[in-house]
Amino acid sequence: MDGIRIILIIVAALIIIVNLFINFSNIFKIVSYCFKTNSLSQYWNLFFKSCISGRAIISSVFAIVLAIIIFVIITPIVLIRRATIGKKTAALIEEGILFEYQDMNLSEKNITFNSNLQSLLGISLTDDAKATGNIKIDATLVVTEIQSKIEAENKSFSFKAMHNITLNDGKDAIIPLFITIDKTSYPTYFIYNEKHKAQFQKIEKRLYSRGYKSIYFSVINM
Repeated sequence: MDGIRIILIIVAALIIIVNLFINFSNIFKIVSYCFKTNSLSQYWNLFFKSCISGRAIISSVFAIVLAIIIFVIITPIVLIRRATIGKKTAALIEEGILFEYQDMNLSEKNITFNSNLQSLLGISLTDDAKATGNIKIDATLVVTEIQSKIEAENKSFSFKAMHNITLNDGKDAIIPLFITIDKTSYPTYFIYNEKHKAQFQKIEKRLYSRGYKSIYFSVINM
C-alpha cells in the first residue's frame, strides 16, 4: 500500500509540475503581449482564460500566486514604457515625422482640396474632387485621379502608403502617401487642420533637403 501511495503522490506531483510549466509558459506569452501593447488591460482576462482550470485546482492556485507576483513586477515596467513611448510619439508628431488622422465628416460641407499639384506637376484635380475627411477615401480618390491623368501622358505611376524615408539626421519619417512619377518621387500629405499645417511646414523643409518636393492636399489655406 505504501508503494502505491508513493506512486500516486509522484504522479500527482508530476501532473502539478506539468500544469505549472504550462501555466508559466502561458503567463510568459501574456507578459510578452503586455509589453508589445504597453498595456495591462488584458492581463487578467487572458490569464483566467488560459491558466485557470476547474480540474486542476492546486496548479491553478499556484498559477494565481505566480500571476500576482509577476503582475506586481511588470506593472511599473509597462507604465514606464508607455510613458516613454508616449513622449517619443508626441515628439515625432510635433516634428511632422508622424501624422495622426482622425475621421472627419466633411462630405456634406462641399469642401474642395487646395493643392500645389498644379505648380509641381502641371495637373490639377477636377472641381468635384471633394474632401470627405476620411484619409483612406481621400487618398484613394486623389490617387485614382492623378494616376489616370499621368498615364494618359504615357508616364509611369506608382504609389505607396505609409512609406518610410530616412532623413539627414537618421530619423525615419512616415509619409502618408508616396507618389512616384517617371522615377521621381513626391511625399504627399493631407492637411485637415492647423496642426497638420504646422507639421507639414516643418517636415517639408527636411524632405526638401533630402531632394524631395512634397505635395499637399489641404482643406485649409496654405
